[in-house]
Amino acid sequence: MAAYHYLAMGQGGKKVRGVMEADSERQVVTQLRPQGLTVISIKKSHGLFTSIARKSTLKLEIFKPRVKTKDIIVFFRQFATLINAGLPIVQTLAIIIDQTSNSSLKEIIGEIKKDVEAGKPLSEALAKHPRVFSPLSYNMVRAGEMGGVLDTILTRVAGYLESIEDIKERIASAMRYPIFVTFMAGGLTAALIFFILPQMKSLFAESLHAELPALTQFMLNLSDFVRQGFYVILIIIGALVTAYYLLPRSPKGAYLLDNLKLKFPVLGKLFHKISLSRFARTLALLSNSGVPILDSLDMTGKTAQNRVIEKAVEEAKSSLKEGGTIAGPLREYWVFPPMMVSMISVGEQTGALDQMLNKISDFYDQEIETMVNSLTSIIEPLLIGFLGVTVGIVVVAMYLPYFTMFQHIGG
Repeated sequence: MAAYHYLAMGQGGKKVRGVMEADSERQVVTQLRPQGLTVISIKKSHGLFTSIARKSTLKLEIFKPRVKTKDIIVFFRQFATLINAGLPIVQTLAIIIDQTSNSSLKEIIGEIKKDVEAGKPLSEALAKHPRVFSPLSYNMVRAGEMGGVLDTILTRVAGYLESIEDIKERIASAMRYPIFVTFMAGGLTAALIFFILPQMKSLFAESLHAELPALTQFMLNLSDFVRQGFYVILIIIGALVTAYYLLPRSPKGAYLLDNLKLKFPVLGKLFHKISLSRFARTLALLSNSGVPILDSLDMTGKTAQNRVIEKAVEEAKSSLKEGGTIAGPLREYWVFPPMMVSMISVGEQTGALDQMLNKISDFYDQEIETMVNSLTSIIEPLLIGFLGVTVGIVVVAMYLPYFTMFQHIGG
């Protein structure tokens, strides 16, 4: 028996690599078929050098560049432009491969090109790469293929991804300075507590045996408490972080966490508006592109990335199946404001649901921008004030013993 390295494709287009001992390549295929795996390639092992080469290949795959959203946006934009110019899909993919600088995306587009050349639809080829192309993307492409408007759909997908990325960038850029100030304040406070205040204690309390002022004594006690309970604080922080990452794995925990995010002071309103904007924009895009309404609602609920909204969308799907409306079930959930539900209801009655949803999304995008700017203007002076007060209290606590000593000397 010999060792065979195989590359197979499982359910959902997931690729599986492995090694199997068998008498022939046919036996490998026969053994993998009951596991739901379709063999793509098989190579017989040739000993040590093959093993080393395979390990090197795996290491190279680990260090491949990540495919960013901006790369996907450029891909869809180029695709739409070339298709609109009348080029065939295979030729379009070949041109994009030459123009793509990201090696990971270039490899994926090459695999998509091979699938299209083999006769598979473009949407099916995209669906084999769920880590790069979301279900919304390839379902939109499928609708474009069926309606004969692939270039228009690709432009809409790129525009949608740009709008989502724009919101992320605005929030990230607005929070850079506050985060920097927070780290500076935390680092300075830690330096004072762990290094400067202990030196003060050894100088005044232990060497001079002086009676310290109340503020100085309080800061020294606080320093002792934090230093002695440092590991306990780390354990508590670690437990909270672990709980934050483990809760979403259970349906109840995920729902509770998403509900808390929406009700969190100040930032909860921002998360709420972002979820509503994403919900409205996604549903408008899908309904206007010819995707069936039930499929649109299913993808919209998952795209909102909030279990509270997803549960409300599931209720809306059930209502539609029974001949009801979308707005009816949404009205029962506090997460959807009355204004938004009313506009959706009017859109359903007038047959202009996508237009109403786009107006809702535009409204919330403006609200998000205004809120981010307001938060930035409020957070920055608060953080600077916190930094100044913290340093000021420590400095005063450091100099108070000197004043007390000078008074004793003068007396």
